[in-house]
Amino acid sequence: MDTDDQSIGQIAPPCGRLSCKKPVVQELGPGRRKEYCSDTCRRGADRDYKRAKAHVDTFEEYLRRSQHEVASYGRKAEANALSPEQLGHFETSARVAFARAETLVEVGVPADLAAGELAALVQALRPLMTAGVGFTARSA
Repeated sequence: MDTDDQSIGQIAPPCGRLSCKKPVVQELGPGRRKEYCSDTCRRGADRDYKRAKAHVDTFEEYLRRSQHEVASYGRKAEANALSPEQLGHFETSARVAFARAETLVEVGVPADLAAGELAALVQALRPLMTAGVGFTARSA
């Protein structure tokens, strides 16, 4: 049996490397989905990831040192500021909700299912948008 006979269609999501975004045409069906348009983009994305991770690690260390300095003066953190643990939890929830909503947009789903996922996305993003993440705290 030909693999063409088993095909149920094609999708063309963008390349996983942020600076590329070329379409990655692939068949729908069983098997692992391609994330990158080429090996060059895969290697480049890996390099970009490592560079960004190093920046994050460096700034997290600066944050820890600064928090220690603030604590050493005996002052409390701002009332609306999120702790690093809270921020991590909210960010993870927001990323999951965004990925689910993004998948629904790519695949195309009935409006009632999309509305539920949109509500979940708003719920996950609300804490990040309304409390100490560089935004001014607002009442919802």
